[in-house]
Amino acid sequence: MKLKILASVAIAFSVLAVSLPTAADAASQSYNCKKEARRYADGKVAGNAVGGALVGGLLGAGVGAVVGGHHSVGTGAAIGAGVGAVGGVARGSERWNYYYNKRYYNCMHK
Repeated sequence: MKLKILASVAIAFSVLAVSLPTAADAASQSYNCKKEARRYADGKVAGNAVGGALVGGLLGAGVGAVVGGHHSVGTGAAIGAGVGAVGGVARGSERWNYYYNKRYYNCMHK
């Protein structure tokens, strides 16, 4: 009876010892994949706010010129740049999540 208990305890410790490195490896892989995904997503969406402000500024200047004459070009450009920057950041955030999730999933399942 004591031999059966000792054998069971020995098997339990063996299983535990074998599974510990696996858990550590999984945590390490998750950490590395998060880091890789963050870098990838940051690189993909860099400049969205600047691009949005540029496009918004140009469109705003055009609308300002058409609606208010040449005196409203600067005001239209400023408003358009502001709206474009906000839109660029909002769009960039959505795209960042997409790229992050895609890269993280691919990294964890390779």
